[in-house]
Amino acid sequence: MTDPKTELPVSPISELVADPEFPSSAVGARVDIKGFVGVVAGVVNNSIKVRSAEGNTVSYNFHVLRRLYGRPSPPEPEPPTSEPEAKGPVTQEPEFNVPLDFNAPLVPVETLATKIDFPSCALGTFVDLHGFAGIVVAVVGRSLKVRSREGATRSYNADGLRKIYA
Repeated sequence: MTDPKTELPVSPISELVADPEFPSSAVGARVDIKGFVGVVAGVVNNSIKVRSAEGNTVSYNFHVLRRLYGRPSPPEPEPPTSEPEAKGPVTQEPEFNVPLDFNAPLVPVETLATKIDFPSCALGTFVDLHGFAGIVVAVVGRSLKVRSREGATRSYNADGLRKIYA
């Protein structure tokens, strides 16, 4: 380690970390690291040793100094995104081929959930789901699509309905 040299000009750490040869290029330089002024006495493992004029030696991790005081690297350009192909007009709601007869008798969901062929037997039925009434316009997998008189469409899990109401 070298002795502190008070005749050298003080360089801020941001100037030293900008050098591509840092930390080895900083050895012997007088540096100011957040108010602690001293001479870079050496590099040991991932640290630089800075000795003040009073003789105190402080170690700083040079990777952290680069991250804190170095110039930020320019952001990497994002890859260009391709525009999705236009596939014609997009409809807001899917069309169902079930007649919407809201004058049909309202069937409680308990009646349908107990049938062996549930959920397929519910297709086209005006059903009361305890707080939502509508016509079953589709059965998709194990899910019922139910459209209300106002036009709202909700999905209900057939297994869940059977478990609750059967």
